[in-house]
Amino acid sequence: TLLDRAQIQPGQKVLDIGFGWGGLSLLAAKKYGCEVTGITLSVEQKGLAEKRVKKEGLEHLITFEVVDYRVFSRRPENLGKFDRVLSCEMIEAVGHDHLGEFFWAVEQVLAHDGVLVMEAITTPEERYETYRRSTDFINTVIFPGGCAPSLHALVDAAYSESALTLEHIDNIGLHYAQTLVDWRRRFNANESFVRDLGFDDVFLRVWNYYLTYCEAGFLSQTVNCLILVFTRPGCRAIVPLSETRSVTQAPSLTNKEVNDWLV
Repeated sequence: TLLDRAQIQPGQKVLDIGFGWGGLSLLAAKKYGCEVTGITLSVEQKGLAEKRVKKEGLEHLITFEVVDYRVFSRRPENLGKFDRVLSCEMIEAVGHDHLGEFFWAVEQVLAHDGVLVMEAITTPEERYETYRRSTDFINTVIFPGGCAPSLHALVDAAYSESALTLEHIDNIGLHYAQTLVDWRRRFNANESFVRDLGFDDVFLRVWNYYLTYCEAGFLSQTVNCLILVFTRPGCRAIVPLSETRSVTQAPSLTNKEVNDWLV
C-alpha cells in the first residue's frame, strides 16, 4: 500500500527511513527496479536485511547503512537526491519534540517533485496531550521512550518546519486489528520454535499481552494506523489520489411497516 500510494515509477531513487527487516526496500527493488537506500540505527536489522537482499540477488539495487536520518540528510551528496521517501512506523521513535526536524530532514533529500509516504501509529487528538506526558505498557516495556503522535502534531510539524503538505490519508487501523489476531495465532502455533530460540514463559506471556493490547487499541480506535502522503505544493509527480466506493441503499419501509413500527 505504501508503494501504491507513492506511485513509484520504475528506476526511481528511493530512501527507506527505518527499513526494519528490509521488506519494503526489497519490494520496491523487485517490483519496480528502484535504486533503494535504507537507513537505520539497528546493527541487527541491517545484518538480517542484507542477508535477505543477498538471497534475492539485489545487491546492485539496495544499499543499507546504519546512520541517523539527521546526519544522512546533511550530507551534501544527498541534497534533493531521492524521488520518493518511505517511512513505515519509524516516526513513533522520533519523539514529539523532534517531529519538525524529521520533516525538515526529509525535505532536504527529496527531489523537487518528490513524494513522502509514511505509515504512522497515531493517537487521537482528544487524549494526545495527556498521552504524551504519561507512560503506558508500550512506551515503557515494548518501545521505551516511544511516542505515537497525533495527526495534528504530524501536520503541524510538517507545515512549520518544511514546505511539505498533506496530500492524502488512509486509516487502516481496523485492518491492523485483524493483522494482530493473525500474528498472535501464528506466534502461539509456533511456541516450540520460540522456546527453542531461548525465550521463556515470561516472554510468551508478555508477547501475547502486547499483541492483544494492540489489537484492542486498534479495534476500539484508541490508536490508529495512518498512511500519509506528503508533497510540496505544485507537485506533479502523482495523480490525484481518490477512491470510488459503491453504496447500496436499503429499500424504504412500506406504509404498513411504518404503521406497525409506530404502534
